[in-house]
Amino acid sequence: MMQWLSWFALLATATGFFQHPPSRRPPTILQAGGGDDAASLWAEAARLRREIAADMEAMPAPEAGAAPAPAPSKGLSVVLPIASPDWTIADTECFFEPRTDAAAELLAIDVPVPCGVILEERDDKNGAPIIVVGAVGEGSNAEAAGVLPGDILRATTAVKQQMEMPTWQLLGGGIGRPRLFRFVFGADLDARPPRTFEEVLGAVASNRMDQERRPAILVVERPAAP
Repeated sequence: MMQWLSWFALLATATGFFQHPPSRRPPTILQAGGGDDAASLWAEAARLRREIAADMEAMPAPEAGAAPAPAPSKGLSVVLPIASPDWTIADTECFFEPRTDAAAELLAIDVPVPCGVILEERDDKNGAPIIVVGAVGEGSNAEAAGVLPGDILRATTAVKQQMEMPTWQLLGGGIGRPRLFRFVFGADLDARPPRTFEEVLGAVASNRMDQERRPAILVVERPAAP
């Protein structure tokens, strides 16, 4: 049995079995018609190579000047300051599946707090819950920053208190000290794990606690103009 397995591995390598050669016919089941001796296995390998070569010749050649197939879309993207587990911050390109259509625009808008927006919970075209900017206060920071009614909130910066644990305190069994950290909080209500509308409102409001008084970053999806 071990000798048969060794010959099968050798045959698979010889025929390109592990390289998935292109073929338009269903995969050929590897069978050695004359038995599992070396001569039969090599004969089967030669037959399979002939079939693969015939398939390759039968494949239509690409048209001259034909444009390459477009790469699959990763969705809408925006660069955000993402916090690592050690709370260091790095600008990172983040991708979001559009909630409206592929022509929508994804924007990261810096809005000084207080923002001056009214957020509402609605359903998208598929009946999934989303958070939409229902109104923008006249003369508000949000209006000055360019937030528009109808924008879909996809993420926001948030601030929370976290226990900072310096190495010397960890080694000594200390409990650390409280510190405020800013991070990006997803606003999709149907995320995994899901968020509640109240949690997203709290995340937006928490930007008031930022000791550096940085503007809140609201990531909004703006549907394409009709």
